Amino acid sequence: MDRLAAWPRYRTHSVAAAFAALFWAATGPADAQLTIDITRGHIEPLPIAISSFHGPRDAEQQIGADIAAVVANDLENSGLFRPLDPRSFLQRPEAMKLIPRFPDWRQINAQALVTGKSKIQEDGLVSIEFRLWDVFSESYMTGFKLQAPREKWRRIGHLIADAIYERITGEQGYFDTRIVYIGETGPADQRVKRLAIMDQDGANHRFL
Repeated sequence: MDRLAAWPRYRTHSVAAAFAALFWAATGPADAQLTIDITRGHIEPLPIAISSFHGPRDAEQQIGADIAAVVANDLENSGLFRPLDPRSFLQRPEAMKLIPRFPDWRQINAQALVTGKSKIQEDGLVSIEFRLWDVFSESYMTGFKLQAPREKWRRIGHLIADAIYERITGEQGYFDTRIVYIGETGPADQRVKRLAIMDQDGANHRFL
């Protein structure tokens, strides 16, 4: 069983504190009241390392870095993940062509790791390959390879974030979605309403 399969983990109030309160109530004044307030669990965001997607040329490295940034932003905004600072990474993206050095990632307390490759093909399409790893069990969890027009690189990032979210939480991701809304402009007595659409993270905004 994957170590991450049991995630998310829930933290509860200290059992020791509860027993201490019961002991005080038993030995305190007879008219003392014991009040126990039970609240819902607190979800601990999962520490995840998202490495830049490596490519052989500068343009491919740039688009790989941009896609990785979209993935990190999506997962962090969900509140269930805590992307680690890339400056703490001990292994470079180009060194993970086959399999990561898992001890390097455990050293920075990463529980999950995302790696990837990027390539701009001769026909102009972008080819992206990503892998999700369980750092503690040193095992492959999921991944895929896809091709898309170069201008669709943001959507590639959203699709990868969806795959990671679904594999770890067991719930369907929502990052590759759009929001349609009515925007209002102008003075209070002459409001102009326009229908607009944007990605769920606020990017690619346009009026319809």
